[in-house]
Amino acid sequence: MLKVLPQNISNLIAAGEVVSRPASVVKELMENAVDAGARSILVTVLDAGKTLIQVIDDGCGMSPEDAVLCFERHATSKIASAEDLERIVTYGFRGEALPSIAAVAEVTLRTRRECDEVGTQVEISESKPPRTTPVSAPSGSNFAIRNLFFNVPARRKFLKSDNTELRAIIQEFLRIALIRPDLSFKLTSNGREIHNLRPATTVKKRILDIYGMNFAKELVELKVDTSLVRISGYIGNPEDARKSSGNQFFFVNGRFFRSPFFHKAVCKPYEKLIPDDCVPAYFLYMETDPGRVDVNIHPAKTEVKFEDEGLIFEIISAAVRESLGKNDFTPSIDFDTKGAPDIPVFNSGSSGSGRGDSWQRPPAIDYSPLFNPFDEVPGQIPGKEPAVTPTRSYGKLFEEESVAAVNSLIVLQRRYIVTPVKSGMMVIDIRRARQRIFYERYLEKIAEHQPVRQQSLFPVTVRLSAEDYLTLLEQPDLTSRLGFDIQDFGANTVVVGALPEGYPEDEEQVKNCIDALVAALRDDTSLEDQNHLLAARMAESAAASGLKSLNATEAQLLVDHLFACREPKLTPDGHRCMTMITLEELEKKI
Repeated sequence: MLKVLPQNISNLIAAGEVVSRPASVVKELMENAVDAGARSILVTVLDAGKTLIQVIDDGCGMSPEDAVLCFERHATSKIASAEDLERIVTYGFRGEALPSIAAVAEVTLRTRRECDEVGTQVEISESKPPRTTPVSAPSGSNFAIRNLFFNVPARRKFLKSDNTELRAIIQEFLRIALIRPDLSFKLTSNGREIHNLRPATTVKKRILDIYGMNFAKELVELKVDTSLVRISGYIGNPEDARKSSGNQFFFVNGRFFRSPFFHKAVCKPYEKLIPDDCVPAYFLYMETDPGRVDVNIHPAKTEVKFEDEGLIFEIISAAVRESLGKNDFTPSIDFDTKGAPDIPVFNSGSSGSGRGDSWQRPPAIDYSPLFNPFDEVPGQIPGKEPAVTPTRSYGKLFEEESVAAVNSLIVLQRRYIVTPVKSGMMVIDIRRARQRIFYERYLEKIAEHQPVRQQSLFPVTVRLSAEDYLTLLEQPDLTSRLGFDIQDFGANTVVVGALPEGYPEDEEQVKNCIDALVAALRDDTSLEDQNHLLAARMAESAAASGLKSLNATEAQLLVDHLFACREPKLTPDGHRCMTMITLEELEKKI
């Protein structure tokens, strides 16, 4: 038998779509404050919003009647007819946010209009009839949301750690602060100020207020104006692309939205400029006819539908490519880049003349000036046969094709080690070999709780975004087991006193290392996979850092360490560390 659900049950169902976590409440209340014409918005949270979320604004406020009516389903001042849905220019318009919040929390609203002498206080929870009283209040609105999900224990149980929920709140806060640089925003958590943003004259100044003045060198201006869409904003310098995401923002007509499709349009021109596992920063603001974009396809209003998204994809990609080209960001030959092609060198001059532009510089040979093949072996007694040094067995394959001596190794372009073997030659990828060695070493030390650290003579201070800062400090035991010594310095800053073995200690490489660590910590994996993920991510970063030209002894040592690994043939992500080229294959190429 059919029946109409009670209002409190229907509100709980709606709340499940609109209010999924504390950050959802912050988003809805901040958007309402902006729609109300506020010039200053203060957000205060306790226990990452689980205990208290308070949003205070100096907007237009509400009358006593509207203060009660705003908690009714579908009560809104934003739309009046079906035609209005075709051209939405405000944040809120459904009238679902406040009743949904009131269904799962204890809500207190204090509000007053400029023209009223006395304000109104409304208390409501669990969709019960509200209690109203006159109060003294400044003009604007003051929402206090306490004990979120107190009546839905299953939802509260599945909230994540305080740091994770606070990061989500910061994301929502910044999405609104970035679109309205003319407004003042402040965010505090448990009495600690996270952001205090004064009104800014330009979008770029607001970005620098959030991420620091050093971020200016990472930004490249982008601007394009077409009959379909107008796009402006900034994209990141390819050199500063990072492994951790977080600085990627799309806005359309003053509204933040997510779009994996348009994200590909931005990243496509970067394909030859940044490593595959890095993401460029971008802040792109689009303006188009409101009738050509539908923002009413999801309750959270973070997904939108464009009428001409295919054309806009091409416009974004072309604009990014043009901006990169104007700033001379072109692909360069880098033999240390993963997947870089081998480029043959041809003699452009006449054959055999040996003069003019046909002359070729002889190849540089890496050798040790102290090496003398006639020197006695250290420890050898004169007049006696040299002692035979026992060699380690690496299995039948390598016993059959063993390396004759250290001096038979050739280091090619700092990228490969080439050595003759019985059936031809073996080519080892230096970077991948290092990755395999570091991976097994880090994994072993994490499991044994015995990190191998390199203590820095000069600790490095690293300033982070608020989100990265919280991520890094969320699991201090885990980062310590990996080999890091990271101390909280306050103001979104940490001091790195030690790194895992294998990392260079210069400031730029330390920052890259911390970025790789943040990216690994953000991966949502099971506990049993976390150690493998961390070891693999850190090994990849360590292998790419501090690459230098190896001499023959260092190359042999690397080969020995690689063959001592449990799985020397493959990297943790399944790429080959080495390959064999037989004599038959060589003969076919000559």
